[in-house]
Amino acid sequence: MNWHPPVPHRVTDAAGTVWSVRRAWPGASAGRYVLEVRNPARPGVLAGHFSEGRFDPVTVNDHRLPALSAESSKGEVVVHRAHKRAVLRTSASYIKVFRPGWAPAAAVGHGTATAPPAGGGFRTPRLISVGQDVLVFSPVAGRSFYELGQDQTGITDAFYASKWDEWQRAWTATLTGAGSTAFLERLPLHDAEAELVILRRWIEHWLRHSEGIAEAAKERAALLARADVVTAGLLATPRDRLGWAHGDLHDKQMLGQGYPGAPGLLDFDEACTAEAALDLANLDVHLELRWRQKLLTTRRYDIAHASIMSAAERIHASPGRLAAYAASTRLRLACLYSFRPPWGPQAATYLTSLDPAPREQPESRH
Repeated sequence: MNWHPPVPHRVTDAAGTVWSVRRAWPGASAGRYVLEVRNPARPGVLAGHFSEGRFDPVTVNDHRLPALSAESSKGEVVVHRAHKRAVLRTSASYIKVFRPGWAPAAAVGHGTATAPPAGGGFRTPRLISVGQDVLVFSPVAGRSFYELGQDQTGITDAFYASKWDEWQRAWTATLTGAGSTAFLERLPLHDAEAELVILRRWIEHWLRHSEGIAEAAKERAALLARADVVTAGLLATPRDRLGWAHGDLHDKQMLGQGYPGAPGLLDFDEACTAEAALDLANLDVHLELRWRQKLLTTRRYDIAHASIMSAAERIHASPGRLAAYAASTRLRLACLYSFRPPWGPQAATYLTSLDPAPREQPESRH
């Protein structure tokens, strides 16, 4: 996959303001993208659409998120995916804005999803108030494991390892204690078939945006061939038992404090019942990605990977299922990151491989 959709690093709006692209998602048709952008002169992020070289901002007056305009006076917009959702940070809370009428169901889901990790020793956001369009959550103290991994001056490798040890103990306790069938029935199912639906959606995005581009013909064929291998791996290997799952576990969702204590865990929108390998593989591949992006040293990648593998052994996640879900995650992230500068050119070379062999890659710059 040497061809990449033309998502620019910067876009300019009609007023001449230049914005840096923070995140990008493929639109419904080739050449169209949904963006989240920043400008150093103003706080927070801005949503928008990009098509045929033109950037059209979507302000807090997002017509599909009518509550966002009023809520924006209370804090800084830190997430805004146009017409879908937004998150604001205030001095004492986080405000999540939904489409009209979606918030009450999300509140019920949050309560169901956070019970197991809270029982396992994680600190989770407390729901402060519920509206029809808005949920307000308490903040959770700490720095993300993503930030901790990159901090080479403020923390030591030993401290970083201690945070992973805290996570491993809490994760093991969470999955060990969340075995109630009645409880699990209240969560959506994310089995191998559901995983393949999501993977195919991202593959279809990539194929749609590369259609008709001669330079992409070989890469399109390679992508489809890899998809067949990943599909076979997910469907053919014996499956592990189902249990509670976070559904979107990665190092930006995990928080550690500056002293020994319970780790924090965020964002339970994708909580589900699944094989334990779903979360562990997703987390491990994200850490592998940080390492390959030179955001983690080899030593810290090894620390994180060893902790994840130890947790997998303790909760009896089979190596075959970990490998199958990891292959799916790599292929999905390869497609996703192809749309995100500045990582697009790297996505194909180090994420589409089904055998990552990370230690064979060049050493980190740290």
